[in-house]
Amino acid sequence: MKSLFLTLAAVLAACTLTFAAGPVNDTCPVKGKPIRLIFRTTYKGQVVAFCCQDCKAEFEKNPGRYTVKVAEPK
Repeated sequence: MKSLFLTLAAVLAACTLTFAAGPVNDTCPVKGKPIRLIFRTTYKGQVVAFCCQDCKAEFEKNPGRYTVKVAEPK
């Protein structure tokens, strides 16, 4: 029982760290469409989100080719 609790606590901590940092952009750097939070990567220490898996893959191949427009603070 104790090991189950420790495993669940570790999974919860990993999920919290994964979803804690929001993306720095509101629009996809590849297509300019609105982002979807499930498609994201880390670039230069910041979370960048994309509109689809294809854009994420394209960005990861050559990230210097794209400009990430940082979202305005809300």
